Amino acid sequence: MKRFNDGFSGAPPKRSRVGPDDVEVRILIPSKVAGSIIGKGGGNIARLRADFVAKVTVPDCPGPERILTVISSLDNAINVINEVLPNLENSASARGGKGRPPKEENETTDDVDLRLLVHQSQAGCIIGKGGGKVKELREKTGARIKIYSACCPDSTDRVVQLTGAGNTAIDCLKEILELIRAEAPIKGPDNPYDPNNYDDYYADEYGGYGSGGGGPGYGVGAGGGPVRGGPMARGPPGRFGGGPPPPRGAPMVGPPGRGGFRGGYGDECEEEIDYNMPPARSMNLGNGAGPGGVRSSTQVTIPKDLAGAIIGKGGSRIRNVRMESGAEITIDEPLPGSTDRIITISGLSNQIQMAQYLLQQCVHQNAKGAVAGGGGGGPRRY
Repeated sequence: MKRFNDGFSGAPPKRSRVGPDDVEVRILIPSKVAGSIIGKGGGNIARLRADFVAKVTVPDCPGPERILTVISSLDNAINVINEVLPNLENSASARGGKGRPPKEENETTDDVDLRLLVHQSQAGCIIGKGGGKVKELREKTGARIKIYSACCPDSTDRVVQLTGAGNTAIDCLKEILELIRAEAPIKGPDNPYDPNNYDDYYADEYGGYGSGGGGPGYGVGAGGGPVRGGPMARGPPGRFGGGPPPPRGAPMVGPPGRGGFRGGYGDECEEEIDYNMPPARSMNLGNGAGPGGVRSSTQVTIPKDLAGAIIGKGGSRIRNVRMESGAEITIDEPLPGSTDRIITISGLSNQIQMAQYLLQQCVHQNAKGAVAGGGGGGPRRY
């Protein structure tokens, strides 16, 4: 496709500065429909910009997916997405083919497949405690909602897939945008997804377009949602996914497999590892997640074979993580007959998230080192 100079050419993605009354909506689309959205000579996208006073871009990308970004007032952004729905209906009608999700029983050929990108810290507020919010959204709008647990490659973005009739998907999209704008500002490291980093091996895991033949990879799951009771009341820990190390490198935050190394943000939202599975949980010793001194504790489990990657030689890695994050981190010894060890991370929400990010990097770097060295066996034991 011809490259234009007014926002179509590819560039490393950065989250745009958005005015107080505007929203930024990022939709993952198949590359094959990008041309119809842009129009001949850029005519259609120019019309959308003029008609709805919006910044609309579809950067070029050689892979099978691109990102449609719309920045405007909420109503105008929704109107732009509504205008491009016919293109997404054509994409949804191909569902069930090779490399695409199978059609559901109640899905029709007129349904759209809308894939909204949200920061991983915002996913919990869409899910709600015990999945309550997402159930409410389904009942209110009639849309089918799937929130992928894995982050897109090399990013902190997750896919929220909305399927249903056009007006149904649009209503659901508007509800979600209003929700995250009011209740879920981005927290923690922010690395928007760049479709140039598309990974066919993990496409099915993060909600991308393609064959996606991969299985679960490295990733620690830790949900957010308070466990009531006394201090340090223990809920079920998150699970560190097994499987082979990613062939092209792991995401910066969050895994290619199911689950993500991330914690919750107090009473306002709860993360799920997989919406169809029981959520892992974190403990909270107070209410809210602001910087005002509220401490919480999150537990995750890891295969004991990976403990060495986190501890480091002579405990050097874990000491560095404690020092850089300011969080308290303990790694329990495995119980007799168990192949897992439990990591407990305590501190303020920003300290916990930084510790999770740094621990994830320890494992990813160790996995890359194993691949570079021939990939024989797992990490060394210390």
